[in-house]
Amino acid sequence: MTEGRTRIEVEGIPEFWDVVTAAEQRCLVLDYDGTLAPFREDRMRAFPLEGIRELLIEIRDTGKTHLAMMTGRPLDELLALLGDLDVPMSGSQGTEFRFPDGTTQTHLPDEVQESRLVRGEKEARALAPDYRVERKTASVAVHTRGMSELDAARIQDALCGVWSADAEEHELECRRFCGGLELRIKGIDKGTALRTLLNTREGKTLCVYVGDDDTDEDAFEVVREHGFGIKVGSQEDPTAATGKLTGPEAVREFLIRWLATTAGK
Repeated sequence: MTEGRTRIEVEGIPEFWDVVTAAEQRCLVLDYDGTLAPFREDRMRAFPLEGIRELLIEIRDTGKTHLAMMTGRPLDELLALLGDLDVPMSGSQGTEFRFPDGTTQTHLPDEVQESRLVRGEKEARALAPDYRVERKTASVAVHTRGMSELDAARIQDALCGVWSADAEEHELECRRFCGGLELRIKGIDKGTALRTLLNTREGKTLCVYVGDDDTDEDAFEVVREHGFGIKVGSQEDPTAATGKLTGPEAVREFLIRWLATTAGK
């Protein structure tokens, strides 16, 4: 997989590869949808780009990088699409965590939150087609990818208005993501999951977090204390990330260079 090594650079961080080379320890954390896999309207058809899984296994097996995955998806979906890489995985926007030995931790909603989530799912199904509504362990999501911009905005605005009216009372929040919105537990996100992961590391570790979505901004804020955040995509929205890559194809090239840079270090 290291044949045809790429010289891809990370926009915004000209010194990036020098810092990676010099690091005593490295932690690479990757989002899934829009980062390793192109978006699909059918979420279970969003497979990783060709060669991505093999690259991740090679990076893991060098022993030079602590690899981890984070996603807004439930972990069972990530495992179905990407497979078990025997690395730490966080799912459902930080409320699920799976360790390499297969053990899991899940942050469940309390009774009051669960009651509001049940009602939130009914409200979602009243405004959006059933197949676009997803009930997760600790949230309700509505997926609008593939809709016209007008219909997507109409549903998102109406539903976020309904959900936000009393979300604070239940310690919940309405958060938009790339292709939808979600009613979820407040104060638990990819940033808190990343902090938990980093707390397991000893010594000085360079952490690099790569993601594409608004929900990755929480992790970008945390990773600034430990390394670099890299935003994937062509959008010019404000971001806490330091660097940029253009899309999943560029992420694949990034992983090829990461492997070539770190394998012998």
